[in-house]
Amino acid sequence: MQWGYTFRAGALAPVPINLEITTHCHALLTGGSGSGKSYALLFLLGTLLKGNPTTAVYFCDFKNSEDFEFLMGYPYYYAGNDVCDGIAAYYHSFCEARETRKHSRRHILIIDEYPALINYLTMVDKRDKTKKASEVMAYIAEILMMGRGIGFGVWIVTQRADSTLFSNGARDNFMIIIGLGRLSKEQKGMVFAGEDIPNRVYGLGEGVFLADGHPIMDVKYPQLSNEYDWKKHIKLILMEYR
Repeated sequence: MQWGYTFRAGALAPVPINLEITTHCHALLTGGSGSGKSYALLFLLGTLLKGNPTTAVYFCDFKNSEDFEFLMGYPYYYAGNDVCDGIAAYYHSFCEARETRKHSRRHILIIDEYPALINYLTMVDKRDKTKKASEVMAYIAEILMMGRGIGFGVWIVTQRADSTLFSNGARDNFMIIIGLGRLSKEQKGMVFAGEDIPNRVYGLGEGVFLADGHPIMDVKYPQLSNEYDWKKHIKLILMEYR
């Protein structure tokens, strides 16, 4: 799968970042508002399906964003408060695959604006004396720690990647970390601990990319020449293999 483009000394053009989805199935995409997270996610979803069209994608869009409303009608698209049902359904499929050792196709769970979801569930828990937030975090932690071997991945999109959002140190199980735009010193320390982050000004869709087994590098996501066709292509593939 292509995870974007990087720049190398002496190269005449941006170089594609290609990594196998089998070995790098968990990804953390972080960056402030306006950094291009949704834009990058749209690119990544399209390239995933281009090389792996049979992937079962569960898309959880808590903020019900206009960027992904084109997915309405796709059975595994969950918006607003329904995202809890989507995460639970994905976790159920994950548990079934572990128990039966049958996983004929790859699965990816995408959660956009994950902190907003956890903050909302935390407020609901205080009001209703429930434990929905901790339950969701436990689901995510278990999949991050045990999902790769059976073809179950997690992509989390967030403005901040605080460790409190991930149970039992599960944040360390992301094989890919993408930081877009201007990251604060605190953010760099949280998600790129021990790495020498380039001191550069990044534009829309530009930032830092770190993958297991590879040195840290710059990353850029190209401007889509026809976003409508890109989205149409994504929807057609998802519906064909739903």
